[in-house]
Amino acid sequence: MLKLEFKDQRQPGVWLVESVFAIGSDSKNHLVLDDSSVSEKHATITLEGPHVYLADLNSFKGTFVNGQKVTERFQLRAGDVIKVGDVELEISDPKARTSTASSAGPRKKSDWTMTALSGELKGKAIPLHGTMVLGRSEKCDVVINDEHMSRRHAEINLRDGVLRIVDLNSSNGTRINNVKITEKVLKPGDKINFDQLVFLVAGPQDYKEAQLGEDEEEATVFRMAPMPKAKPQPAPAPVAAAPKPSPAVENQVSAKQESSGLALKIGVIALVIVAAGVAGAFFYLK
Repeated sequence: MLKLEFKDQRQPGVWLVESVFAIGSDSKNHLVLDDSSVSEKHATITLEGPHVYLADLNSFKGTFVNGQKVTERFQLRAGDVIKVGDVELEISDPKARTSTASSAGPRKKSDWTMTALSGELKGKAIPLHGTMVLGRSEKCDVVINDEHMSRRHAEINLRDGVLRIVDLNSSNGTRINNVKITEKVLKPGDKINFDQLVFLVAGPQDYKEAQLGEDEEEATVFRMAPMPKAKPQPAPAPVAAAPKPSPAVENQVSAKQESSGLALKIGVIALVIVAAGVAGAFFYLK
């Protein structure tokens, strides 16, 4: 949880617990600043999950963060100095400060770096650890003095071996491998573009192996299904043979055939005899 503290210690600090925290000289604000330079409704601080944003409410003397006038929503970080009129406030994170104070010994060497491929820092490798703000302002963790950089351009965060970059509403934007992003998890070999400035990300040697192991567990493997074996076709059913007639039936059929043949022969002979008789009678009458 973040806290607003007065640089001149004129009042006790105030915890940012409201989703919309109002600042001004009017008594209805969450933080009342009794100062002639402060408007009745001067500014608001909005909490959106882990992010904190500051907005000026068209105050007559303006609102500034780290010396830069706020003209639109500005994302705040611990350590930022806010000037409301002539009153200076500082965003603090007591929990993080206690954690930092309790951690003794030198900082462990980081396995992650970003190396400048262009600009004034060309060839310089920058170790990456914790949370680091990159920008043109002298108060950034990594100062990149280039006209293409915003005062607070981007934030890089390394936690539990995962490196993440967040664009801080910069004027020229942040691109990873030529794709514009607002937030992105980085991996070794990625190229960070701040307009014309390019940085190459390098990570631990075993990073790829670890990533491949996770991918293999989560990936869906598509394989060609085996062709089904052709099933043997059943042999056609044999055509039933006509039943063979019994001997008695065969004798009857044979007898009928013989009888028909004999009758035919007799008919032919009778026809010949009749024809001969007719021919004789015709000859006799003539």
